[in-house]
Amino acid sequence: MALKFRLFGTPVRVHVLFLLTILLFWSMQETGDWRTLPIFAAIVFQGVICHELGHAFAGRAFGLEPLIDLTAFAGVTRWKKNKSLSPGKNLVIAIAGPIVGITLGGIALIALGVLAPPEESLLHFTLFWVVLVNLGWSLLNLAPILPLDGGNAMASIFQMFSKKKGLRVARYVSLVVIGAVAAVLFALQTVPVFILVFLGLFAFLNVQALKFEKKMEEKGVRRVEGPEDVLKLGYEALEKGDAKTVLQCASVLVRNTDDPALRDEAHHLAAWGFLLEDVPSRAREALDNLSGTRDPDPALEGAVQLALGRASDALELFETALRQAPSRFVEKRYLAAVEETRAFERALELFRTHPDSLSPTAAHKLQGAAFQAGDFDAACRLGELLYERASDPLAAFNVACCVARLGRPEDALRWLERARQAGFEDVEVLDGDEDLATVRALPGWADMRARYDAL
Repeated sequence: MALKFRLFGTPVRVHVLFLLTILLFWSMQETGDWRTLPIFAAIVFQGVICHELGHAFAGRAFGLEPLIDLTAFAGVTRWKKNKSLSPGKNLVIAIAGPIVGITLGGIALIALGVLAPPEESLLHFTLFWVVLVNLGWSLLNLAPILPLDGGNAMASIFQMFSKKKGLRVARYVSLVVIGAVAAVLFALQTVPVFILVFLGLFAFLNVQALKFEKKMEEKGVRRVEGPEDVLKLGYEALEKGDAKTVLQCASVLVRNTDDPALRDEAHHLAAWGFLLEDVPSRAREALDNLSGTRDPDPALEGAVQLALGRASDALELFETALRQAPSRFVEKRYLAAVEETRAFERALELFRTHPDSLSPTAAHKLQGAAFQAGDFDAACRLGELLYERASDPLAAFNVACCVARLGRPEDALRWLERARQAGFEDVEVLDGDEDLATVRALPGWADMRARYDAL
């Protein structure tokens, strides 16, 4: 469950765990003044969201499309599509977040010194935590430990010298730094539990990442430098129709990453792979394994529902996908679902309200399917829309056939004239189409037919 909104054009999701984390940290403070809770919550939200927006704006400057998740203890900025960037650009993105925090925290620190409010006042509480959340966290975040921003910056610097080995070296350095920090804390006999938890988590993630790369090499998959590369490889295989590699990448990702966002992407990838192998029940299982923090791809879920024989359930999913990003993949399956459910009126409404959702070719096929199903009224109105928007000669001819079937031969004659004016020239079809039998019996047929001969 998450609160979703857009901020400066960037999609943001605030998960329940983020709110619970704020409450947990507030409860650890000595003050029992409930007035400080909304202030503390606002400061933490401001600090984390501004930090992530720093990453987001930097990534957007390099052509990336950011997504921000506020989860337990932290925020994460991800990208809609993986795009290879130079180490220098990755370095800029890594340090952009801490720079924002250092700037805001520095301003608050100056204000705290200049105003010098009493320590027991709400103003002092506010400025103190703005400094700690923004400046304090940003400085800690610059520690050379992956996956902190300092670790990512370190990896980018190493990759300037070795693209292949830079990330691996950064992971080993991270483990060394984690060990050194832990040793110092124990030596000083000052070991805050939450710091140990974070150090342990970071050590675990780096060890798992190193094991992950080794497993990928053992599986014969090309050398990768992290889970994102495996995901990219999987989608490259998907474009080629290589279901085996798709499922292999998805399997390795699911077993070797603890990042909920990456696991969700891996389940999506697995669903695509099973769909390629024509095993829709397994694809459905993969989608059911999603964490719930993101919605399934409507094109994928619609294709799975259709393959399972649930065409009526697939319709709305396909319509959502077509409104978001029309594609031949979705068009083909949407037409199949419409034809199976005879939902031609529904499809007509989609084309009327979102004309770009269907290509002219798909709209023609939809019109033909409605005609073959005997829904001449829907087929007629589809053709009228096609003709209205592009003076399509074939659409005009098909409307003539529809209205003739509806018992309106005079209207059909007028539509045949429009078809001629738009460029329809197939006189063999004109003379032989059984749908136009009643039209050819009209007195005005001969004059209209003569104008076709004059083309």
